[in-house]
Amino acid sequence: LPQSIFVSDDNEDVYDVPVSAIRRPLPSTLDEGKVTQFMKDIQDGQKLTPIEVMWVQTELGNYYFATGGCHRWAAHQRLKSETIPARLIKVPPSAMSMYMGASSPFNKDTAASAAARTHTPQ
Repeated sequence: LPQSIFVSDDNEDVYDVPVSAIRRPLPSTLDEGKVTQFMKDIQDGQKLTPIEVMWVQTELGNYYFATGGCHRWAAHQRLKSETIPARLIKVPPSAMSMYMGASSPFNKDTAASAAARTHTPQ
């Protein structure tokens, strides 16, 4: 795993990840002013800092989780953007299970596993 999810090499790849594929396991408290400003910036063609997305690969498929970048994600979602620029941080299913506890889709015999399957990054 990277030393920090907050500090990254500027040469890291940025992917266009489908907004609909990203799960947000923690509820966000949004500052509507920030979301509105980000929406305007996106519409004006400004490039925002990519969000960081935890990417889990399993035999059932790919899963994407974001715990930060909530204002940028909300702005893209409200604008009905198909994708959002993201840096992918590959993590094992066990790390997400520890983080999410009983709500993890990676716990054995969890119906959410099939429901949470998503796309492969392009």
